[in-house]
Amino acid sequence: MGSCSRALFTDGLFYHGSVREKTTSDIDSEEKNLKTRFLVMLCVVAAAILHAQIPGERNNRVLLPNGWWLSPAGEQVRLGDFPMNAALSENERYLAISHSGQSKAEIWLLDLHTKKNVQKIELPDTWYGIKFSGRTLYVSGGYHNCVFTFTLNNGRLEKADTIRFAEPRPAYNGALQGLDLQKDLLAVVFRNDSTFRVMDMKKKKQEIVKLDGMPYTCVFLKDGAVMVSIWGSKKVEVFRNMKLQYEIPTGDHPNEITLSDDGRVAYIACSNDNTVSIVDLEKKKAVASLSTAIHPDAPEGSTTNSIALVPGEKRILAANADNNSLTVIDLKKIDHPRPAGFIPVGWYPTKVMVLKDKTVLVLNGKGGRSFANPDGHYIANLMEGSLSLVRLPDEKTLLDYSRQVFSNTPYKHEQLLHVPYANESAIPHSVGDPSPLKHVFYIIKENRTYDQVFGDMQEGNGDTSLCIFGEKVTPNHHKLAREFMLFDNFYVNSEVSADGHNWSMAGYATDYIEKTWPTQYGDRGGEYDFEGGQVAGEPASGYLWTLAARQNISFRSYGEFITANEIIGKPGVSREKGLDGHFAPYYRGWDLNYSDVNRFEEWNKEFSEYEKNDSLPQLCIMHLPNDHTSGSKKGALSPRAYVAQNDRALGLIVDRISQSRYWLESAIFVVEDDAQNGPDHVDAHRSVGLVISPYIKKHEVNHTLYTTASMLRTMELILGLPPMSQYDAAATPMFNAFTTIADTLRYRAEEARWDLNERNKNGSYGEAMMERYNLKKEDDIPDREFSEIIWRVVTGNPMPAPRYSIFSRSMISDDGE
Repeated sequence: MGSCSRALFTDGLFYHGSVREKTTSDIDSEEKNLKTRFLVMLCVVAAAILHAQIPGERNNRVLLPNGWWLSPAGEQVRLGDFPMNAALSENERYLAISHSGQSKAEIWLLDLHTKKNVQKIELPDTWYGIKFSGRTLYVSGGYHNCVFTFTLNNGRLEKADTIRFAEPRPAYNGALQGLDLQKDLLAVVFRNDSTFRVMDMKKKKQEIVKLDGMPYTCVFLKDGAVMVSIWGSKKVEVFRNMKLQYEIPTGDHPNEITLSDDGRVAYIACSNDNTVSIVDLEKKKAVASLSTAIHPDAPEGSTTNSIALVPGEKRILAANADNNSLTVIDLKKIDHPRPAGFIPVGWYPTKVMVLKDKTVLVLNGKGGRSFANPDGHYIANLMEGSLSLVRLPDEKTLLDYSRQVFSNTPYKHEQLLHVPYANESAIPHSVGDPSPLKHVFYIIKENRTYDQVFGDMQEGNGDTSLCIFGEKVTPNHHKLAREFMLFDNFYVNSEVSADGHNWSMAGYATDYIEKTWPTQYGDRGGEYDFEGGQVAGEPASGYLWTLAARQNISFRSYGEFITANEIIGKPGVSREKGLDGHFAPYYRGWDLNYSDVNRFEEWNKEFSEYEKNDSLPQLCIMHLPNDHTSGSKKGALSPRAYVAQNDRALGLIVDRISQSRYWLESAIFVVEDDAQNGPDHVDAHRSVGLVISPYIKKHEVNHTLYTTASMLRTMELILGLPPMSQYDAAATPMFNAFTTIADTLRYRAEEARWDLNERNKNGSYGEAMMERYNLKKEDDIPDREFSEIIWRVVTGNPMPAPRYSIFSRSMISDDGE
């Protein structure tokens, strides 16, 4: 069976309400072999689970839930929640590290001699900007709209001053992020109002310039001018005396700027096209652009976001956040740079620095692995960052490191157009090859883990103690998993809805998404602008519908990236220009006061017209959001009623498609945008994934490690579309879930088994807290607390006591505290 072991379900054991006709001999044969087949099934399930590729540590490497591997070089030191940037003291003994994760904003002070954290300072907010000037440390205040200063004395940071540029939120929603200093001048950029500001620290006066786009950071040039990188664009701007002097074209999404020692060259990381732009400041132009990806023609997905000089050498290092690696770049000829090799580091490196003794320091935003959360620990708080300390490798070691990076990276350039697989199925191996499937339905739901829904299915790797939306609440989910296929090793690529809808629609989330959602989810500031309408959040390749439009594939969105009108019955609006004219105006997007069953009815109006006219789009994208629930909000539907309603709507959609003229040419893919609102005993990213089609192998459990990106790649191959990013290109297509022969089984939806009108009881746990939060937007509530509320409302008990993953944490050393 290759890499996928499966268990066959018997029709007699697991079929309920099937309309497929069987012969008498079929039935006699099934009854005769029922007991034998059941025993075989249990044995195969047990063996397959043991041998499945479950995320975790093995053979000195870590398998991430997205299918990529980690084997960070050097020594690893545990840090806090999403370390983003760092500053070295003048003697290079102390490293001040800014953390801007969901849980809290902090500065950690690390003693590099002992590799121990000696101090933690919690701040109202902070972000990218951090720099030492002598013994004074300057730290950006994020939505506090200020710069905090500290004095380094005897290995401790002492609070010195607060340099205020604007009132803190909510009075002003500016978000001060990047900063730099020159003598008495402090330059900063504000993200949300797109301004560049300079403060004369002696006079305490600031000057302000409006920028042509959202900035990332700023640096003083040697002649006193200031360069600003414009995030979400392809340029940097240079100002002198607060006047724009000139612009320089760069790669896509310029972020960090690093100057050469002599100040004559600027190296600019460009995250959306995997490049470093090299700018000759005397010529005032870019003289070279170098790909940092391991394959130079790779689509977006490396996310180049930091650059460090190697002291005394003509080399730089570039951090590739989504490749979990550094690229070593040879600069002997500045206009002809070349990659010299790669260094494996941790998960999502955000900053690289090199000490005078050639020790490489790397901040890894997401640390060294993913974790299970059977205790319901919130996924965003599981992502402990780390520091990699690596000796700059010699030529031989660099070759070994480069081989390791290639081994860790599932992306291969030849996979862009062809994915080899031993067996035939309804899924083409090559882009553009024919498929018997002509129509794809892609349904995106909200926030559930595998164990929450399928933990009660003994056929798969579930934990019944964590299952709160089992078969009584979700009979259609269970029936679909049994009559078609149960995927018990399926993972979302995302952490939360902010990046989840981007991974679901683009196979990628830009560094804007990844670096700003933690602040917004941590309730420290920012709007939920992650599902369209934000230029800096848009991937270079666009979204699934962008790809479809390029290839003349017809498509339609039902609620995804659509803002519902305040008035039911009035048309909604698209948040992405590419969807204009290609979305159902009366299908309501996010609105928890609107029933998913009503969404089915609105979709069915259009579907019936399409069937009548034989004009169904090839790609239909549907948002079915109500399994998110409203927690214990007073007067709202109970969590189980919401999920049961969502289940009923899903069953009705599949029933309708399966009874239609399009059934034998259709595949339905169902995914959660993320898995943030619940526990799972395998991994916090493991989630509900369903595929329904006449060509699915029926009544099986599939233990292959599949991801959101796997679903995207499978849909792309069906529709003849190339991948959008390195992630969907590298993902395992769901070949082994499909056969070449259609089964004419038609699905009949199960009636709801839970009261769809059940309301929360007055005084329910968390009711008062729910009143403080706005559910008009996704995830506008602290999700750890939300998960606890849902658990308590459903079970009546506190969340389970902490239990820990079987995988060791030996690759990460303690910080000493």
